[in-house]
Amino acid sequence: MKRKWIFIFLMSFWLISSCASKPVVLYVKARNSEELKLSAFERCGKRYRVLAYEDDTARIECLIKAD
Repeated sequence: MKRKWIFIFLMSFWLISSCASKPVVLYVKARNSEELKLSAFERCGKRYRVLAYEDDTARIECLIKAD
């Protein structure tokens, strides 16, 4: 019986931590750096990182969870 409760606790802890640790990665359309900054700020706030930038599309990562 004790093993069952330990297993349930560990599984629930694992599920909660795995879901909470995924960063939000988004693609935004931007022709220049100003549009990129504006789109990233609207979606993530002040805390974001640009992962990749090609022709007119940028891939950004929100560093904190946005509402």
